[in-house]
Amino acid sequence: MSMKEDQREVYWRFNVFHRFIHLVMMITFLGLALTGLPLKYPQAFWAQGLIFLWGGVKGAGLFHRWFAGITFGYFALHLLYVCYYLVILKGKLLGPHSMVPSLKDFRDLYQHLLYFMGKGSPPQFGRFTYWEKFDYWAVFWGITFIGGSGLLLWFPEFFSGFLPGFWFNIAYTIHSDEALLAMGFIFVVHLFNGHLRASVFPMDKSIFTGQMEAKKIMEHHPLEWEELNRHPEEKKRRRVRKDLLFLFLILFLCGIFPTISFARGMTDEEMMEAEKKICLRCHRQPNLNSNEGTATTILFCMNCHEKKDVEKKVDGKAVSVYIDSKEYGQTIHRRIACIQCHDGIASSPHRTKQFGCVSCHGYHGEGTAHDPHRSVNCEACHHESKEVRKDPKTGRILLAKVKDGAPVKMTSHRFADFKNHEACKKCHFPENKVGAPVRVLPAKSVICMGCHSSSVTLNDPVSIVSVLLFLFGIGATLAFWFQGTMVDPSFTAREKLSYIGEKAWQIVFSRKIWTILKVFIVDVLLLRSILKEGVGRWTIHSLIYLPIFIRFLIGLTLLILSALFPMSEKVAVLLDKNFPPLAFINDFLGLCIILGAMFAIMRRLQGKSQKAITGGQDYVVLGLIGAILLTGFWVEGMRILQTGIPLSKALPSFIGYPVSLLLGLIPIRWEMIYPYGWYVHAILTGALVAYLPFSKMFHILISPLVVLVKAAMGEK
Repeated sequence: MSMKEDQREVYWRFNVFHRFIHLVMMITFLGLALTGLPLKYPQAFWAQGLIFLWGGVKGAGLFHRWFAGITFGYFALHLLYVCYYLVILKGKLLGPHSMVPSLKDFRDLYQHLLYFMGKGSPPQFGRFTYWEKFDYWAVFWGITFIGGSGLLLWFPEFFSGFLPGFWFNIAYTIHSDEALLAMGFIFVVHLFNGHLRASVFPMDKSIFTGQMEAKKIMEHHPLEWEELNRHPEEKKRRRVRKDLLFLFLILFLCGIFPTISFARGMTDEEMMEAEKKICLRCHRQPNLNSNEGTATTILFCMNCHEKKDVEKKVDGKAVSVYIDSKEYGQTIHRRIACIQCHDGIASSPHRTKQFGCVSCHGYHGEGTAHDPHRSVNCEACHHESKEVRKDPKTGRILLAKVKDGAPVKMTSHRFADFKNHEACKKCHFPENKVGAPVRVLPAKSVICMGCHSSSVTLNDPVSIVSVLLFLFGIGATLAFWFQGTMVDPSFTAREKLSYIGEKAWQIVFSRKIWTILKVFIVDVLLLRSILKEGVGRWTIHSLIYLPIFIRFLIGLTLLILSALFPMSEKVAVLLDKNFPPLAFINDFLGLCIILGAMFAIMRRLQGKSQKAITGGQDYVVLGLIGAILLTGFWVEGMRILQTGIPLSKALPSFIGYPVSLLLGLIPIRWEMIYPYGWYVHAILTGALVAYLPFSKMFHILISPLVVLVKAAMGEK
C-alpha cells in the first residue's frame, strides 16, 4: 500500500458510546446555559426573549432542572462504562490510552510553552493530549461543584435540616459563578482547541463521526500512529451512523415547540403563582444554630405578622394572622426560629406541614399525660384553643380551624396549662365528639406492668394502697425467713444478707451464670418439673404463667425503649394500644389466661384431695385473675366503641372488637360507663397485687427463686 493510499485510510477513534455521551453532554450543557443565564441576569434585554422561549420563569426553571437531571444521568452512565471497561473488557486505568494524567502530560505542557516562546519543537502526542485530558476531568469538577451546589438550591428544605444556613449562600455563589466560568471555558478554550485552531479549522468531526484519517493521526497523534503500526490488528475500520446527531436534534426540537406553545398560553404572573416559589431560594437561610440566625428569621417573619391588619382568606373569609411580638416574647419558644416548627412555611403562598414537636420534645409516655395519646396531634392538646375535632378518615384528633362556620385564629403561641385538669376538659367532657372519656383517668401505674406498657408511677389511691400491702407482705415474708436458723450459733440478719450478697456476686461473675440461665429457661419458663407430674397440670400452669410473663416482658421492653429512644417514631408506634400486632398478641394472651384459670378451677372442683390441700385461696386468686381479664376485655370493647377507630386497626383485637359490637347494640351511653369500668378493672388488679403475698399463689414468685437458688448451690 502506498503512503498516499495509507494516508487516506480512515481509523476508528471514538465508539458509539463516547459519541452518544458527548452529544448528550453538548445538548444538556447548551440547555443549562440557555435556561440558567436568563435566571442569573433577568434584567438583560436578551433574557426576556429567552424566558419567553422557555415558557416563562417556570418553564425555564423546569427545563433547567430537566437538563440537570440528564446531566447526572449521563455522568452515572459514564461511571458505569468505566467499570465495564476495567472489569469486563480488561482495560487498563493507566497507560498511553488512558485519560488519567501522567508525567508525560506535564512534560508536554512544559515543552509546548517553550515552543510558544520560540524555543524547541512542539511535543509529540499520543491518543489524547494534555488539554483533552483537562477537558475530560473538568466535567468531574463541574459535576461536583456546580451539580452539588445545584442540588442544595434544588432541595433547600431537605438540606437545611442538617446543614447550616451559610451553606446555601456558598452554594448560590458557587453554582452561579462556577457555571459562568464553565460557559466561558467551553465557548472559548474548548471550542478553540477542539475546532478553531489552525490545524483542524473549521471543525474536528471525529467526535461526531468517530473517524479520523491516517494523515490526521500522523499529524496530531504521531505516538498513537506508531502504536497502531506496532499492533496492526488494532487498525480496525468502523462504519459510523451519521444520523445520530439528526435524531437528537429532532428530540430537542420536540421539547422546544411545546414550550413555545405553553409560553403563549400563560403569562409570567400565572406561571409564578403556579410555581409557589420557595422563599429561601432568594432569601438565603441564616444559620439556625446561632442566636443571630434565629433572631434574623424571627424578624423576617415578624415583618409581616407584626402588622395588625395582616390577614388571610380561609374559605373566602378573612382571618387575622397578627402576632403580638410582646406576647410572643414571653413564650417558651421565643428563642426558636419560626421555621424550626413551621416546617415548609417559607413558601409563597404559605403552606406548612404538621408541626414536628417530637423532633425536640420527643413522645411523652404513659405517666406524662395519663396516656400516650398516640392518636392525638400535639397541637390539639397543647394549643390554648379549645376547638378540637376528629378526622373521620384517619381517626386522629386535630386542632379545629373553624368554629361555627368562622375561621379560628391560629397565631397565638400561648400553650394550655396542664398543672390542673381544666385544660383536659376540651376533650374530656360529657357528650364530646372525639371519643374521649368523660373524666380524666389516672395513668397506668406500676401495678399494670404485668399486662400493659405502663409507667413506673403511683399516682392514684388504688395503686398506692395495693403496692404498700404488697411490700408489707414481701417484707413480712423476708423477715420470717431471716429469723430461722439451722446451725448453732445462729447468724444475724445482717450477716445473712452479707452472705447472700457475696454469693450472688460470685455467681454472677462465674461460669455458673450460664447454668442458672439454662435452669431459668428450662425449669422456670418451660416448667419442666411440672411437666414431669403430668401434661394436664403443665398445660394449665403454662396457660396462666407464660402469658403473664410474656405480657410483662413486652411491657418492660417498651418501657425501656421509650426511655432510651423518646424521639423514635418506631417506638411510638409500638406504644400505641391500637397497633395491630400488639393488639392481637394482647388479646390472644389474655384469652389464654382466662382459659387457664377456667381449667384450673374445673380441675380443683373435680379433685377432692387437691381441694383439701389448697383450701379456698386458689379460688380467690383464680377468680381475681379471671375477673381482671373479663373486665379488661369489657373496658377494651368500650374504648373501641367510643373512639371509633378504623376497622383495619380494630379487627386485630379479635375479642375486644366483637365486645364493642355487642355493647353497641345496648342503648347505653358507654362513654359515661367507661370510667367506672376502668376503675373496677384497676381495683381488681390492685386487690390481686395486694393479696398475692398472703396467698398460696405466692409460689408463682417464690418457686422460680427457689429453683434458681438450688441451681446456684449445685443442688437438684
